[in-house]
Amino acid sequence: MHYFGHPVTNETLSALFNAIMFARAVEDNHYRREQNGRQALLEMWNGGGMSLRELLVSAISRFTGEVPPDFLVDADKLAAFDEIDRGTTRDLLHSFYWNRRVPYTYDFSIMSKHALSRIYERYVVELQPVESQQMSLPYIPPLPVEEFNKQYGSIYTPHFIARFFAKYLREQLPPVLFKRLRTIDPACGSGIFLRTMLELQCDPVLNHLTPDLVEYAFNNTTGIDRDANATQATRLSLALLYLALTDQLPSNLEIHTEETVSFFEERAESLRGSYDVVVANPPFVSWDNMDPAMRDSVTGLLNHRATGRTDLYLAFLFIGMELLKPGAFGLFVLPHSFLINESAKGMREYITQNAWVRCLVDLSAIEVFGDSGIYPVLLILQKRTGIDHPAPPATVAKVQDLVGRALQDILDRRRVDRSTFYNVYDVDQGVFDKEQWSVVPPLQAAIQEKFTRLPRLEDFLFVRQGFISGSNDVFIVSEGQVPTGEEAMFVPYLPDRAMRAYVIPEDTDQYFFYPYVDGIQVEETTLREQFPQTWAYLNAHKSALSKRSGVRRGQLEWWRPDRPRLPRHMMRPKLVSPHLVLVPRFSADFDGRYAISRAPLLYPREQGSVGDMLKYFLGVLNSTPCYWHVATNSHTYRRGYVMLEPKTLKQTPVPDPTKIDRRLLRSLISLVEERLEKTGATARTVEKQIDQLVADLYGLNGEERVVIGMES
Repeated sequence: MHYFGHPVTNETLSALFNAIMFARAVEDNHYRREQNGRQALLEMWNGGGMSLRELLVSAISRFTGEVPPDFLVDADKLAAFDEIDRGTTRDLLHSFYWNRRVPYTYDFSIMSKHALSRIYERYVVELQPVESQQMSLPYIPPLPVEEFNKQYGSIYTPHFIARFFAKYLREQLPPVLFKRLRTIDPACGSGIFLRTMLELQCDPVLNHLTPDLVEYAFNNTTGIDRDANATQATRLSLALLYLALTDQLPSNLEIHTEETVSFFEERAESLRGSYDVVVANPPFVSWDNMDPAMRDSVTGLLNHRATGRTDLYLAFLFIGMELLKPGAFGLFVLPHSFLINESAKGMREYITQNAWVRCLVDLSAIEVFGDSGIYPVLLILQKRTGIDHPAPPATVAKVQDLVGRALQDILDRRRVDRSTFYNVYDVDQGVFDKEQWSVVPPLQAAIQEKFTRLPRLEDFLFVRQGFISGSNDVFIVSEGQVPTGEEAMFVPYLPDRAMRAYVIPEDTDQYFFYPYVDGIQVEETTLREQFPQTWAYLNAHKSALSKRSGVRRGQLEWWRPDRPRLPRHMMRPKLVSPHLVLVPRFSADFDGRYAISRAPLLYPREQGSVGDMLKYFLGVLNSTPCYWHVATNSHTYRRGYVMLEPKTLKQTPVPDPTKIDRRLLRSLISLVEERLEKTGATARTVEKQIDQLVADLYGLNGEERVVIGMES
């Protein structure tokens, strides 16, 4: 980033704004006691003779009686602003006293941690120059725009979660222990967890709050983050709280600018089992977004506790467990996928062997993090003590709405059953011994248990995924773009939005470039010579296609789709469904005409009567009982959408078609055939009949049918 031609990093900018906010905070803290409305920074600046750096250091020293320590105000970084003209500096300082859009006076000494967190979010956003004709002039710097850095995976914690975690600990522990906890946040961000804990530990309303107790609490608080802007924001937040409590600056804060995995590995022996509380919203960084060195570190750290394409948050969860003393608490914000992903199975087992789950809150239906695509759960653990105590029950909550009330009910130990908005209930620790962790009320858990006695869908159907092209904009074309005479290189494409329950469309206006002819893979020579128009079209997009990771690594020819799927797996009679659904939308492609992208496709393992087998499972998968189980055990997505993935669908319990009464089997198939011919209200009537018949096959009683959402 530039100002008047001078390069300035985000870290340097954050140092400037931290210093100004801190200077304003100590000024407001001083004058609040004197009821004085002076504007010292402006007065000192107008007096002349100082740079902005000297002004800020002098102001802080004036109001605190001491030179600010380097860990709070980095004078070396502030030197970058020594050359700003006096008028610009005056306007900048003035904006920290008054703004025409804000009809009240600022008091930075009582600035909330939430406000600091929101400011911090702006610091850590990566700024990328926008290339444009207007910005290409040599005397005008590129315009920066905000871009989320997936390699950091930073999602900032809302205040209500930090408050819930701190209050939960306060409710679980005697006051004397709560005030003396040794706490660490290994992904501290702007410090909202640490600040909230310290606010409750050092609440001045409570009796017996002494300067020694404040000092003890701050000295036993540790934060780690790889981002220097993050740790500086945390220091600012904690220092403001310390100043408000003691009228002094802290002599030291245990906030480290380090990469947490390396930090732990280098100090494992001294850190292991040394903390009373670990609280974290760890970075959610997928395997694909980690650099090779981090992948190696995570793989080595987790060992057998994670498999496949591991997410970085699992390493933080493991480190958190290792840091805890026996009997200590770990409080984590995790993605909903932790409950069910195969890659997290080892960590779930590690937790059940070494800790008790004390509280699990499913917030995946709530847009806690806006449009980030992260759907969280709150997990509170207690490290086992090794003493043969009875296992405590776990409090579980499934929240659809009114999240604040739900969390307060948990703190108040109220149990809520069958609410439209949320359910809060207790389960025993045995619930977490299963391969996946289900967050369902007791009656629904009993229904799930009934389902587990049935075989799995993968016993009867192959469950696969449609093609992944790597560049849908190029490989999927409109019907008019298919070259005349070269139709053999394209197959009809059925997009997710065109899929409906039971029946597929009769035609489509989109086609997929499919490098197979008569089931045989096409080579480049054949494509160039026999399909010249198609080759020319691909060449026109060669630059974009060559940027795909598989091409860059030499694993894929530039013109081929990433994973087009073999014809015997895709261009065949099958069931298909959109990847994201609100209601079941499985349909049958009996002729195998359509290619689909990413979404699941299913076809029989046995060669027998393929049509009847597809019809049977078409009815089962579209039924309310089956879809209830699928939705309960799948990833959730924004606005209530369920993410259907092959690995989850494979495990779906289904009635065995080879073991049910032949008349019932024929009745279900006949109803499906009738549904394929009907529309509107008549179709819905048939679907209700299918629901009831499938519920019979699942062995559901009347109460259970109501619980899963069937009409009584």
